[in-house]
Amino acid sequence: MLITIELLDFFSESPIQAFALTLLFFSFLYFFCAGLAFLISRSGGLRFKINPSRYSLNQIAKEIQYSLISILIFSGQAILIQQAFVYRLVEIKLEFSFITFLAEVIVLFFWNELHFYCVHWLLHRKWWFKNVHFIHHQSHQPTPFSIYSFSWVEAFLLGSVIFPPLFSHSFQVASLLSLPILSILHNVVGHCDYDFFPNKKINHWLRASYRHSLHHSKVSGNFGFQLSVFDRIFKTNINP
Repeated sequence: MLITIELLDFFSESPIQAFALTLLFFSFLYFFCAGLAFLISRSGGLRFKINPSRYSLNQIAKEIQYSLISILIFSGQAILIQQAFVYRLVEIKLEFSFITFLAEVIVLFFWNELHFYCVHWLLHRKWWFKNVHFIHHQSHQPTPFSIYSFSWVEAFLLGSVIFPPLFSHSFQVASLLSLPILSILHNVVGHCDYDFFPNKKINHWLRASYRHSLHHSKVSGNFGFQLSVFDRIFKTNINP
């Protein structure tokens, strides 16, 4: 717990330090998770692969380029959080309670699902798709490196997921850190292009990768993240 306190102190000391720490954090998350998922998928053969064709190096290079821009946007948003913390507009708990941590992680998980669905649905309206979201859909066949491949506007909208929880409740440091970690893990699953549970029903949470691959190929639905609940409620799910 001492480490997280020291990191919070470093984060809150200056906007530049907040930017730098967030840049390092998201860069590590991105390259570690996307790189590991890519290596696993390359060695996984074709048995569970959704799209059998190979990725082009040009596509991956573009995905990394746009993802780095997104990471810069996330790091810029960290300055807003740092300033809010300095001026006591938000409060972050330094102590740790496992029960509280578990409850907060569950709340943040479902909030992330709802926020992603709403933003993603918006990005598929005609103007937003044509001018903003089209960059992500240049990856017709998603790869793990496409997880942050957004325009800067989309990156800002998706990165805003942290703001409503911060301004509405005093979360533990560990709980807040769980949000980007869980988010990128779900994102990697959604973009790995592998369906390891083909015998499960399409709306099962374990088939998030298959649902999101359908979204990239058909575009018109499957706006949810890990869960299909909001697609089912608002009737935006896609069937193969």
